[in-house]
Amino acid sequence: MEFNRAQDIPGSWDNLTGANIFLKRAFLAHLEKTNPCQQRYRMLFDAGMLQALYVVYQLKLNVFTYRSLPLRIPVLIIGIPCSVAKQGFVVQEGYDQFLADDIHSRKGAHLILNSTTSLPGKSGATLPSCHLDLAWKSMDQYLAALRSHYRYRLKKARAKWQDVKVELIKPRQFEPILYQQYLEVYQRSQFKLEQLSLDFFRNLPLPAQVIKASFQDQVLGFALLVENGAELVFLFTGFDHALNPSLDIYLNLLLEVINYGLIHDFKVIDFGQTTEEIKEKLGCRLQEKRMWLFHSNPFLHNLANRLLGFLEYQKLEHHYRVFIER
Repeated sequence: MEFNRAQDIPGSWDNLTGANIFLKRAFLAHLEKTNPCQQRYRMLFDAGMLQALYVVYQLKLNVFTYRSLPLRIPVLIIGIPCSVAKQGFVVQEGYDQFLADDIHSRKGAHLILNSTTSLPGKSGATLPSCHLDLAWKSMDQYLAALRSHYRYRLKKARAKWQDVKVELIKPRQFEPILYQQYLEVYQRSQFKLEQLSLDFFRNLPLPAQVIKASFQDQVLGFALLVENGAELVFLFTGFDHALNPSLDIYLNLLLEVINYGLIHDFKVIDFGQTTEEIKEKLGCRLQEKRMWLFHSNPFLHNLANRLLGFLEYQKLEHHYRVFIER
């Protein structure tokens, strides 16, 4: 069963998506309005019971993203069309092959991104996501848990932040200057996917907050946070690159996210998939994400999977001992 509009999806869809707030019908309907990319929604049943579901959309993707070679071609992607580090499908236990067979039967090439669920067939690495487990009651406790080298670096950054005004605003208050800063970060990003619109931010239907930083009436940057049960998701950021070296804007925004998570008793922060080295130095652990490539043509399917090792993300190995004891 397949739907072209999120508003037509039955309620049983949300029952299966569980804790993945980004796969809920309300958010998918929001993406249709603010980021239309021929989204379709597939539900798979066995013996009358819903066993799997997924979102498929079209994107002009650089297939050599992780090799820094420019070759942009239209690709059908199974994922969430807003560059969030969550997978775009759900499958019940024991139905992995059932899901894979359905995707494989679709005409053309289909790329599954950001999967933490193991599926049949050969997979490749994509960008890992960075997770920080919040084991402290306050920012002071967090800083005290760091080894001296890392603690010194963060205190030095925070010292530049003393005169900065930090406030919480709602997504509906998202200003054009914040959107321009988001675009600046997007254009500089090494791994580009979807460029979102201002309406995406202003009309976000999720439980969200925006941390906004200003200095002497000049907006420095923002961090968009989504509250997902015990998990806090750092979704997007934007900041003034020209002032970043003098004020450590990006690092201080990450610290503001940690502070928000601690104050509001979240258990974990999902910091997303970029700038992993900086986030590892904050104490994040990396969660592996996998990708699969399916093609309805057997020859092209086999060829693509032979090349998967060349296309996949080549992770740099970092060995940071950030905490004194953990």
